Amino acid sequence: MYAFGALLILCLAYAYLESRAFGHEVAIPMYGYLLAALAALANILISRFSPDLLPHNLRLLGNGLLAAGTVIGAVFLQKYSAYHAIEFILLAMWFGSLKSVRVIITFSINLVLAIVFIGAMYATDISGFWISLVVVLLAAAVLLAGYIGYLTERARRLLFLETETNKSMTNRQELWAFTLIDLDMALSGILDFKELIALLKKHLEPVIEFDSYILTSLEGQGPKPVADKVEGELFENDDKTFWSEDLLGKLTQTRQATTSAEHETVKGFLGIEKQRFTSYRLDVPVFNDSKLMGIISLRRESAPFDELDMIASVSIAAQAMLIFKRSTRSSAMVVDQTVPDPVIRPKKSEDNTATSTVSSSESKDMEVTDHSFAESDQTLVPKEVVEHIKKEEESAKKTITLMSRENADKIAVDRYRTAAVEGEPLSILIIEVDGLSKLREQDGDQVAYKVFAAIVKYIFSKVDKEKDILGRYGQNGLSVLMPRVDMNAAEKFAEMIRQFVENARYKTAYGEKSATLSIGVAAITDDTGDYGSMVKRADMALFVAKKNGRNCVKVRL
Repeated sequence: MYAFGALLILCLAYAYLESRAFGHEVAIPMYGYLLAALAALANILISRFSPDLLPHNLRLLGNGLLAAGTVIGAVFLQKYSAYHAIEFILLAMWFGSLKSVRVIITFSINLVLAIVFIGAMYATDISGFWISLVVVLLAAAVLLAGYIGYLTERARRLLFLETETNKSMTNRQELWAFTLIDLDMALSGILDFKELIALLKKHLEPVIEFDSYILTSLEGQGPKPVADKVEGELFENDDKTFWSEDLLGKLTQTRQATTSAEHETVKGFLGIEKQRFTSYRLDVPVFNDSKLMGIISLRRESAPFDELDMIASVSIAAQAMLIFKRSTRSSAMVVDQTVPDPVIRPKKSEDNTATSTVSSSESKDMEVTDHSFAESDQTLVPKEVVEHIKKEEESAKKTITLMSRENADKIAVDRYRTAAVEGEPLSILIIEVDGLSKLREQDGDQVAYKVFAAIVKYIFSKVDKEKDILGRYGQNGLSVLMPRVDMNAAEKFAEMIRQFVENARYKTAYGEKSATLSIGVAAITDDTGDYGSMVKRADMALFVAKKNGRNCVKVRL
C-alpha cells in the first residue's frame, strides 16, 4: 500500500507537470499518467479490502511499467526534456525499493527500460552529447536502484530468518515445557537407572534435533566407559574412545552440557593430511546429587547445538533424575511443622545496612510420605513442648506436606475445571529456589533442605490453607495453585515472597546462608485451553525469569 501510494503521488505530479508544460497540445502522456494514478488508487483499495484478489507483486510491476512506459512515450511524442530523465530516475528508485519483488527482477526491468528510454531519445534526433549525458545518468540511477533493491531484499531476508528463528525457538520452548510435564507419567516407577537413561533419548527428540546418539551408565565402569547403547552412523563408525578423561572431568566440574565440533583426518591432494568436518556433538551429563551417573551424547551434521539445546537437555536430565529418586523412595516430601516458623529480625551487615535474618530450628526430622496437607498449627510451639511431643508421640507431630507433582496436578486439574465452568479466576506460581543445587553441592543435602524447608514454611504461612495447593516442581522448586486469585494479585503475592526471601538469612550448621527466588506466573484465560497449557505458560515465564538474571517475577499471558 505504501508503494502504490508513492506511485500515485508521482503519477499525479507527472500529470500536473505535463499539463503545465504542454497543456492540451500533446495530451496523451498526461492521460497516461492519470491512468497510472487511477490504477495505483485502485490497487490501494484492492490491497486494503481484497488483498488476495491478485498477487500484489504482479500488480506493483504492472502499475510501475504503465507509469514508466508513459515516460518513454512522452519522450517519443514530445522530444526529450530534462524533466523526463528526472521522472525516469524517480521511477527507477521506486522499482528498486519494492520489498516484495526480488532485486534481480527489478534490476533487469530498470536496465531494459533505460535502454528503451535511450532508444526513444535516439529516435527523436537528440544530439549525441545529450544522449551520452543521459546514458551516464540512467546508468548511475539503475545501479543505485539495484543497490537499494539489494539492501531491501537483504533486510527482508534477515527479517524472515529472524521471524523463523523466533518461531522455531518458541516452538522448541513449548515442546520443552510439554516434555517436562510428560516426564512424570513416563518415568514414574522406573527403578533401573539404565532403563531410565535409555528412555531419556525419546524425550530429548522433540526438543533437540539430532542424527545419532550414544549413552552410557557409569556405574561400575572404569576411566574409559563403554557404550550401553549406540544408534546412528555418526557414532557407529567412530572407533575412538567416546568419553575421554578430559571430557568426564569437565562434565563433573561444570555439571553442564558441553558442545564441540568433530573432525577427522583425511589425505588430500598429494597425500597432504587435512581436517574434514564430520558432525557437531552435544554431551549431556546425568547427575544424582553431586555424582555423575551417566552421559548421553548426541551428534548432528546440520547446525551447531545452541544454548537452548544445552539448557533444555540438562533440565530434562535433572527432572528425570528427580523422578528416579522419588521412585526409589517415596513421592513427596514432608516438612516438619515442629520447626518454628521463620522469625524476621533486623541485623547489621558489614556496611552497617539493615538486613533480615531467618532463624530456623536445627531439627533434622523429615518424613517421606504421599498424603495431602495436614491441618497445621500456626502457633510458635515452645521448645519444651516440642521435646515432650517428640518423646511421647513421634507419629502425632503436625506436618506441612508438600505434595508430589502427580498428586498436586490431580487436584489442580479438578480446580481448573471448576474455575473454567464457574468463570472464576485461577492463577499458578512456579517457584524455583536459585542456587539450591550449588548449596547442596557445597554444604550437603541437609543445609539445602534447611533453606528449602524454611522457604516452604514461609510460603505456607502466607497462602490460603483452605484452597491453595502446594506441590513439588522440579528438583529445586514448588508450585502454588491459587483458586479465585487473578493474575495481578498472584503477581503481587509472588513479588512479596520474592522480596522476603531475598532479604532473609538462614542459620545453618555451616553459617548463615541466603537464597533468591525465580517465579513464573500464569492465570486461566479464555484461550488457555486446559490446565496443562496454563502450567506450560507459567513454566515459560519461569524460563524467562531465569534467563533475565534470576531473582525476579515474570508473567506469561
